[in-house]
Amino acid sequence: MKKEDREFLKQVEKLVYEQMKQKHVNCDTVCESLSMTNQSLRRKIFAITGKTGGKYILTIRMKFAQELLAKGKYAIGQVALKCGYDDANNFSRTFKREVGMKPSEYAESHAKK
Repeated sequence: MKKEDREFLKQVEKLVYEQMKQKHVNCDTVCESLSMTNQSLRRKIFAITGKTGGKYILTIRMKFAQELLAKGKYAIGQVALKCGYDDANNFSRTFKREVGMKPSEYAESHAKK
């Protein structure tokens, strides 16, 4: 991967993390922050990662959720909020679909013993 592509993805990831705190995470808010059109952002992310813009953003959110759940310090509802979800049930469904297990199962399997 080219250095400029890595830097671009780091910038996108940083924006997603910032926007998770504000609960306004989607391609439109990332585009606005980067002064890019939605189509340009989607094309560039797809060219670099092979994922759609929305799927790439979701990947970042789920990676963060996995990190938080593995720490074992937060309830699932708190993790959902930290990942930009207003609804813990929606978060749990999305997590199960993307990761392959419920957030509670993931947290249990990664609990430090």
